[in-house]
Order: sequence, then C-alpha cells, then structure tokens
Amino acid sequence: MFFHLRLPRLAAIFASACVLTSAAFAQTIPADLTLVPVATANSPVAVRNARDGSNRLFIVEKGGVIKILKNGSVLPTPFLTVPVSTSSEQGLLGLAFHPQFASNGKFYVSYTRASGGPVLGISADQVLAEYQIGVGTPDVANPASRREILAIPDLASNHNGGDLHFGPDGYLYYSMGDGGPQNDPNEFAQNVWKKTVNTKEYYLLGKILRIDIDNTTPARLGPYYGKGTSAPAAQGELCAAQVGAANYAVPADNPFVASTNTCDEIYHFGMRNPWRFSFDRRTGEMFIADVGQGAFEEVSVAPARTPRNFGWRCFEGFNANSTTGSCNPLPPNITPPILSYAHADAGGGFRCSIGGGYRYRGPIAQMQGVYAYNDYCSGEVWLAQKSASGTWSTAVWRDTNGSPVGFGEDEVGNLYLIDIGGQISRVSSASDNDFLFGHGFEG
Repeated sequence: MFFHLRLPRLAAIFASACVLTSAAFAQTIPADLTLVPVATANSPVAVRNARDGSNRLFIVEKGGVIKILKNGSVLPTPFLTVPVSTSSEQGLLGLAFHPQFASNGKFYVSYTRASGGPVLGISADQVLAEYQIGVGTPDVANPASRREILAIPDLASNHNGGDLHFGPDGYLYYSMGDGGPQNDPNEFAQNVWKKTVNTKEYYLLGKILRIDIDNTTPARLGPYYGKGTSAPAAQGELCAAQVGAANYAVPADNPFVASTNTCDEIYHFGMRNPWRFSFDRRTGEMFIADVGQGAFEEVSVAPARTPRNFGWRCFEGFNANSTTGSCNPLPPNITPPILSYAHADAGGGFRCSIGGGYRYRGPIAQMQGVYAYNDYCSGEVWLAQKSASGTWSTAVWRDTNGSPVGFGEDEVGNLYLIDIGGQISRVSSASDNDFLFGHGFEG
C-alpha cells in the first residue's frame, strides 16, 4: 500500500517498452477542473457506491468503520464496524456491493483479522467476508449476518492488497499482495500453488482472485465450477478452502481449473502489491495499480476476461528486477505495464507508492476515457490517456500537498480522491458537465 522500504534503483530496461513519466497530454482538460471537498473521515482508504440508485457514497476507514455520505452529509451512525488489526498497512481495506444489492442487500469487505485468535500464517490473516443490510434499515448493516468467505495466510503486516470489485461478468475479484518481505524472497507472486515457509503453508499471495460468490463448493477436492456451467471443470483445488468445503465456487474459465497443483481461485498473478484496481465501466478492462519496490510504480491493464502474468518479481515496472529462481528462465507471456513512473523526479521530489484510480466515464465530457492515478508520498495526481495507436501518455494534473491513497467512483461516474489524512474530494468542472446534479448531492 503506502508504507514500504526502499531499495537501490535498478537499471536494466525492459527492451520492448519505455517508461512514460511526462509525455505530452493531447486531450484538452477543462481549465477549471478542480477538487471539491465533500467529506472528511478517519484514515479513509476507499469510497464506493452501491449501484442501487440511492446515490449514497460508502467511506471505508482503515480502522474498521464504514460510513455513509448521504445528501451531502456523513450519517452519524456507521454503516458497519468490523474488528480489525491496524498495524502498518493492515486494517479494513476493501468494500464491494453485490450486483443485486438492491434486492438481496449483500455486500463484501476485505480486512486484516483482529488479533487474539489463531492465525493461518505468522501474521494476521487477510479475510473476505459477506454481510447484509438490516431489515428495514438500509443505512445500517446487520453485524450478525457475517459469513466468512475465505481467509488467506500472511507473513507480514504490509503488501496486503485488499481491493474488491465485482467485474462485468458478475464474479468477485479480490487483490492480494506478495506477503510483505522485500523482493518477494519466497517467490509467492510467480507461484500458483501452495508453498510452505517455516512450517506454515501460504497461498494466493501476489495475485488477483476471481470467485463465484453466488455458489458454494461441497466438502471435497475438485472438480470445481461456477454458475452457468453445465458440466464440471477439470480436477483442481480451492486453496483457501481449508477442509474442502467453501462458501464460494470457482468460474469454469479461471485459468488454472484444468491443471493439478494449482490454486483455482487465481485469475491474475505476478504482482507485488495491487493495492487498488478498477474496471472500465464501458470496456470491461481491468486497470491495476501495483505498488513498486525501490524505483518504479506501475499501472497495468488486462482486457476483459483475459488472465495475465504481470511479471513481479522478474520486473519492477518496465525494468528487470531478478534473473534468479522463478525468473530463470523468464516465465513466458509476461504482460508489461502501460505506464510507469520513477520514484525520483526531475524537481528533486520523491515518490513511493501508487494509488490506482478509474478510467473516467462520468459527466465531464472532456475527461472521457482519461485514467486518473496518484502517488502517496508526493501527493501528485496524474491524468493518462490512450491514443488511437494504443500508446498511453500521461502528465501530472496537480500536486495535492497531501497523502492520497486512491480514488472512488459514484453511480454516475464522478471520481473522488481519497486522502488518508481525512479529506475526500470530488473531481469537478463547472464549465463542462453533461449531467445536471451529476454528483447526486443537490435537491
């Protein structure tokens, strides 16, 4: 996420690509594009909407509280409070609403399990759980409805990923970091099976998982398959199902369901700390902001329904990082990022940790298709666009002088910059807005 150690800069360059740090930005952005403060919170890390027509924004606080911004005000009663560990990058990290939330009231949170109980690894588990809203209380969830979906063993308090989103395919995607130690010494990111380290078994680290949340898996090892499948998939295993049974199933077209000694939940792999990702609501592409190590941050893109290996620890950004272990020989079909920026900038500033955003599909016409992202250390916000030839250019839009950790999106596509210092702001333009009252706060 946003705290990590820094190692010496690497020099080997990925031959097939270039680092884009300050390329010319062709699209004209409204001159009055600005950040409008809309709320404050205690160490906010995510802002989500329920896609239920209510125009509510749900603010996720690292300390375990979810609050609702409704009609321009933060409601005094929390939507949900979850007991969590908060050391370093631990905490309440992600929130996603079921595509049928308006009718079934289900939503999902990712968090670090609170201390005091047993753990699967040597650090607190990373947990995915389901909740439902209370009967007749749409602004307050029912804590007793909690259903644990899966738990992932961890070995450090950093590199937890933790983002959650439902894809256009209706499946739930969940990001996990590589476990925390610098340079992924256990090579979790390239390992698609279980691995024992100091007597503890680890799995699913350095990945983005894809699971079918609307089905369950019986108490047996594969075959596993998801909704809409008429025949079982090939033999496989759910690595997060400790005794075989699971409160989820695996889609039949996940990349490893047809192989043995692989974790069927894995969709994308080869990532260091995919702290924030999002789906383009128009194209279905997944944009992934992967936090770098000592020299570079990166943004990667996966076409809709296309699993990828993004290359960590073999590469950091476009640059070669390791030629040993799982990187020798180099794994085939590594997908390079679309954008990367260096920690050192020309002005002598220092960058350290990317916060991924969204590809803009909101009411500001001139922002259409622009991808926004930020850096936690420098406070900068970048805007990037794709040319007709498929290349990306990017430029710094503004320096916030804060500590931004990512973006949120409302129902109509407005973007909200999240500063862990407490401020949440909407990206706004008074001169270019095709949707009257598009942020849902008036009237």
